[in-house]
Amino acid sequence: MNDILNVAKRYAEGLSNVEARRVQWAEKCKLLTEHLKEIADYLNKNAPFKPGYFVDTFYAFDEAINGTCVEMPSVTFRSGDLPMDILFKNEDGNHVAYFEKGFQITFNPTPTGQIVVLLFPHHNNFHQEQAGFTPLLVINNLDDFTMTLIDEIVHKGMEAAFYSSFVGMAEHDGRPGNPAPPQAYAPIGFKRFESTEMK
Repeated sequence: MNDILNVAKRYAEGLSNVEARRVQWAEKCKLLTEHLKEIADYLNKNAPFKPGYFVDTFYAFDEAINGTCVEMPSVTFRSGDLPMDILFKNEDGNHVAYFEKGFQITFNPTPTGQIVVLLFPHHNNFHQEQAGFTPLLVINNLDDFTMTLIDEIVHKGMEAAFYSSFVGMAEHDGRPGNPAPPQAYAPIGFKRFESTEMK
């Protein structure tokens, strides 16, 4: 009976640990948001190419009651869209310009109180497949969640995101330790037509 009771006690211990991690996340989330805003501001001022860098806070949403859970916010560091300088025109003067969606690095709390960091890479209409997400890190102990760790995560995430972008896709050199190989592009799709652009 004692062994069974000891297992039952572990539920209470586990719940206590989850609650403690959630309380910690409420504080760490504020520090994370402030630090990511500092990074975004610095990049927006100093980066030679400025797609725009932003920080967003999201909350879990329950569609059944149209309610949110404010105790466990998710924080995202993201870039703006990249113009691809690909423009299609027709005889009427209408045109379509193509852009590449910016990357996102998202810090997501889980029901366990752990934080899962995900990278959503760049994607555009010329990818053969739309990219999903890549897990960057699972943070079990929020005491380890420091500004130094945040900087490392953003650096690693942006490095991997660069190689998923049309500007970095051809730059991957395949050396060990580099991010995963880039996604393959489909050709734009050439057809044998006279130009429809207005002359």
